[in-house]
Amino acid sequence: MNGFDKIKQRILEDAQQEAERIIQSAEEKAREIKEAKANEAGKLKKRLTEQNMEAAREHKRRMLVSAQLEMKKKVLAAKRDMIEAVFRGVIERISGMADDQYREVIASMLLNAPLQGDEEVVFSVYDQYRLDQGFLDYVNEQLKKQGRKGQLRLAPDRGQFKAGFVLRGHEVEINSSFEAIVRALRIEMEPQVAEMLFGELA
Repeated sequence: MNGFDKIKQRILEDAQQEAERIIQSAEEKAREIKEAKANEAGKLKKRLTEQNMEAAREHKRRMLVSAQLEMKKKVLAAKRDMIEAVFRGVIERISGMADDQYREVIASMLLNAPLQGDEEVVFSVYDQYRLDQGFLDYVNEQLKKQGRKGQLRLAPDRGQFKAGFVLRGHEVEINSSFEAIVRALRIEMEPQVAEMLFGELA
């Protein structure tokens, strides 16, 4: 083998060795990359699992909080309805009194009202048959005994409230309907009513 052939042979051998080295290096690199990716994938999976668990826990917590809020709203609404029923029931019971008892209550209210005695009185449409001018004539007699004018007169119109009356006169209107009275009393009495119903202050 001449020198030229020896050089060729050497080149081929070196190339073969370099190729094997490159292949080995590439295989090692591939293994390293595979292992790194496997580790990374494992870490990512673990992280995702932890994140999913945390997200699931957070979702559950939010659902519980939402359910608790909804429950509180419903309980509160039920309590409000019960309190409303109490105050509405007062009006119903008063307006449902026997006629003589009811007239006695209204007469007492008129006699104790800050009136001069010549006002116009608006009664409820529901009291059309038990509160009339004849009833006012009786009240006027009592007013005269108190030293007042005793000239109350029945208004031509009737009020759309459940019970009680409205006084008109001297550029002033006094709403003594039971709805208005209960509304005014409710501000003061609702906490007491709530305590009686639920053992707590509203």
